[in-house]
Amino acid sequence: MADIIENLEDDRDTISSEEIEKQFNKKYNLLAETAVTLRQSYINKLDVNQFLKIAISLDDNSLEVYELNNSSFQSICRLEGHDKKVTEVVFHPKNEFLLFSTSHDGSIKLWDIRIKGTCVKEFKGEEDSPIRPYECMDVADTGNIFCSGSQLVEDESYLVFWDPRLTNSLGAYWESHTEDITQVKFKPNTNSILASGAGDGLINIFNLQEEDEDSALDYSLNIGNSVEKLHWLSNEELSCITQSNDMQIWEASTGDLVKEYSRDKIARNIKRSRDDDCYVVDTFLLADGTKCVLTGSYGGNGNTLRSLSISGKRLIPCTDFVGNRQVVRCCRYDTHKNILITSGESGLISAWSAQDTGCMDTPVDGKDSKVRALRHRPY
Repeated sequence: MADIIENLEDDRDTISSEEIEKQFNKKYNLLAETAVTLRQSYINKLDVNQFLKIAISLDDNSLEVYELNNSSFQSICRLEGHDKKVTEVVFHPKNEFLLFSTSHDGSIKLWDIRIKGTCVKEFKGEEDSPIRPYECMDVADTGNIFCSGSQLVEDESYLVFWDPRLTNSLGAYWESHTEDITQVKFKPNTNSILASGAGDGLINIFNLQEEDEDSALDYSLNIGNSVEKLHWLSNEELSCITQSNDMQIWEASTGDLVKEYSRDKIARNIKRSRDDDCYVVDTFLLADGTKCVLTGSYGGNGNTLRSLSISGKRLIPCTDFVGNRQVVRCCRYDTHKNILITSGESGLISAWSAQDTGCMDTPVDGKDSKVRALRHRPY
């Protein structure tokens, strides 16, 4: 009985506030914050371009675009046109005014935020194919190809490839995943290496220069859980956040597992008492090359938000984001201005600016694998 009562205790810090301040010694200030609507609204997705334009998707299937000017957010436009949940927002890497969005309604839209947020193009599948509810997308840094990942449709989930200048797809892969595809991420500075993750517990890494899907599949990495988020930490290292809030880092060029960090280990390192109340937002890379993971806690008022630096095989306390007022779901870091943008369940967009520089960093160790697949070259 005592154990049951103990397990029901609220999540709390395991060290004093003085020790928290001392250990989380990389300081960030709350530079700007805005509430998207007067009513509380859940922000599902977030993207930020190099000009600090910020796009978010809301739970009413709309999008909002803002710009961060000095220490305030300025609203640019509201975008409406999707009939179901918006699942991804991504800025065009070569044009600061163009924005992509995907939805469960099976549509992919391209918006021009200069002309009152007009949809300038809609990308469509084949006329005789069933509607594919899209879960995710990403645009290569070159800007000449993007990929969208779908839910399972008639026992097949699709990676569909597009040229932004055309409305019809270039081709698709559909035999590498057996559940909803939740993430697609192009390797930085290339349009040929793509990582995809799904509910089937696989991360697949493709070389799109190959002739067919089977040849293109370089590695199929079994993470043992559903993929929640993928992020390229470098040209070779790929981080994965799982549905159960564990974190893994993989060496993409070899298929080796570099390191796995369990949810309870992450909770211990952000100095919280209940790992079941802790969550992982995402990983990001600071301007100085430091690898970081952003984490938080539902416990108490849900305001706890902290980052850890990944140093070798260790997690090191980095920042305590004092002043956070929500459970955070999305983040983007701007390396040029050293600003972290966060958004989440209370409909707030927050910008955090660094007071100083530096936490830590280093690499790690490994493991291997490869699987099957098939079909068209996407371009």
